[in-house]
Amino acid sequence: GCVLCHQAPVDRTENPHSQLCRRCREQAIRYPIPKLAIPIVLVVLILTVYAYLRMPGDLSDYRTYATAEAQIEQGMLYDTLTRLEETAARHPNSTDLAVRLVTLSMDYGCYDFAAYCMNTYLSGKSLSDAAYGKMVHYQNVLNTYYDTLEAMDEIAGELDEDMDPELGRAILREHLETMKEDPKMFQPLVWYYAAQVCDDPEEYKADLLRCLEENPMDFTAMADLGTRLRRDGDPDGAREYYERILRYEKSDALANRGIAILEMLDGNMEEALTHARTAYESNPDATYVRDTYLVTLFENRMEEEAEQMKQEMEEVGTPVEEDTEELLRGEMTLREYYIEEADL
Repeated sequence: GCVLCHQAPVDRTENPHSQLCRRCREQAIRYPIPKLAIPIVLVVLILTVYAYLRMPGDLSDYRTYATAEAQIEQGMLYDTLTRLEETAARHPNSTDLAVRLVTLSMDYGCYDFAAYCMNTYLSGKSLSDAAYGKMVHYQNVLNTYYDTLEAMDEIAGELDEDMDPELGRAILREHLETMKEDPKMFQPLVWYYAAQVCDDPEEYKADLLRCLEENPMDFTAMADLGTRLRRDGDPDGAREYYERILRYEKSDALANRGIAILEMLDGNMEEALTHARTAYESNPDATYVRDTYLVTLFENRMEEEAEQMKQEMEEVGTPVEEDTEELLRGEMTLREYYIEEADL
């Protein structure tokens, strides 16, 4: 009989050496799950499902982190920094992510954004010695940046509103000459401001070039230098600086405006309209962006859209200037408007 129940006969249909009956053999095969294991199994299942649901988002966040520099090299600086900051907000305890965000912001001259991210995602966090040293360096750079802005505000506050403009510019130039020798001042800003108050076009270009030596990622200085070169009749030189900006940020308003003007001068009106529209959609309030968009609309014979743009310019407080009206009336050529005239 069966060695377990001692009642039923041994079943040797499957195993000639069996010592068990059919019922006891089947019960022995079905190992019972201990009651203690049930909650453990449920917890494992819940964690598995949770991890599965989180996986797409985490993979996307890691991709953003890992490919940030490659995305910037493809001309998506602002979008990349924005997505990286959104990722940092979802992972506030990731110091590696925050350090990369601050580092990229500083490397590409986005100082206000870097300061915001440093205060938001790194304040009070523990860092490795290497990361801590890098952040201290960036903090020192930012301190000089904001100290320079504050110094310029103080100087501007000393100027009387009724003061002769040329006298005011002379006072600013004098202060800036002193600031050029002050190591506590942020030199890229000093040289950029110096360019804005000088009278000689060659000195203007030299100051902007010095600004770019100090900060090769100053997009505003690049755009201003491109505009000056275009005014000087050097479209190739101007295009080089505009395209240098677009290499890192395809939607930059000032660079796209500059390219739009060059395309109009070359007779490529549709291409000019594409760049002018990109500039307008990116930042319509940037210098002369609406004006350039208006001209490209007019040159592409889009009269209705041009009239709407003129109305918008009235509404935002930047009405069409007289020389632009002359261009639209056919009393001035594009070359006269964009190269030979003194206005930018």
